[in-house]
Amino acid sequence: MSTLSDAHAFAVVGVIALVTLALRAAPFLVLRRPAAHGYLRHLGEKMPTGVMVLLVAYTVKDVDVTAHPYGLPHLVPLAVAALLYAKTDNALLSIGGGVALHMLLVNGVV
Repeated sequence: MSTLSDAHAFAVVGVIALVTLALRAAPFLVLRRPAAHGYLRHLGEKMPTGVMVLLVAYTVKDVDVTAHPYGLPHLVPLAVAALLYAKTDNALLSIGGGVALHMLLVNGVV
């Protein structure tokens, strides 16, 4: 079994750091081109909602609503989070409130 020399290890870390830096800088470089703005703006508007819908669907896909507690620890916080967001238009408040209620119901009440 061979071991890495210090120089080789530093080279690997350096390459990883450069790739990470390039990936972080890429969106800003792409935004400088006027043709990309419309598509990126569209993605920026639609992706957060799509990602949240997928996360919610994945979270509740295995909830059994036919047996006790009938999915209430999952569905009630989901409804509360949606209501909070509809009333306040504050994503952080609605997500935080929904998660807090979910933890309360799962660990304390139901």
